[in-house]
Amino acid sequence: MSGGGLTIKAVEDKSAFLAVMLASWGSHSMMIDFTVYDCAELDLLGIAGQDGAFMAYASWTMHDDVALLCALHSVAPGQGAAVQLLEGVKAAARARGAIKLKAMLTNDNMPGMTFYQKCGFRFSRLHMEAIDHFRSVVPTIVRTGYMDIEIHDALELEIAL
Repeated sequence: MSGGGLTIKAVEDKSAFLAVMLASWGSHSMMIDFTVYDCAELDLLGIAGQDGAFMAYASWTMHDDVALLCALHSVAPGQGAAVQLLEGVKAAARARGAIKLKAMLTNDNMPGMTFYQKCGFRFSRLHMEAIDHFRSVVPTIVRTGYMDIEIHDALELEIAL
């Protein structure tokens, strides 16, 4: 898949993506619907610029007929790569029979909340203290995030495919 000089492709070597996960989240494990997923073991799509360098990554998987977006990270914010990559994930999920795509964010992630809503996602659930409980499984998860907001809760968003 490609568009505007950017190419979406499966990423085989996940080391750069996993380093981004560790730096921003403290782990490459993510929780969606109270199931823990290791992003090292999931499908990974990336979007590369003309120089071949990845500008964004999306780790995702399927659960029945629902696609779960476990992580979407832009390495080059503000260039539209994440939006194009999200469209690529939606297309891949539809091809596997998904009827909706879910994402989960922490309570501090204001940029993510804006991004997903601008892309048509709607809030579907609030999980109070979910991240506090998740830390018992993955204690390395960061305690503060965007603008030093303490991270406690998880917000689920979804979009029909």
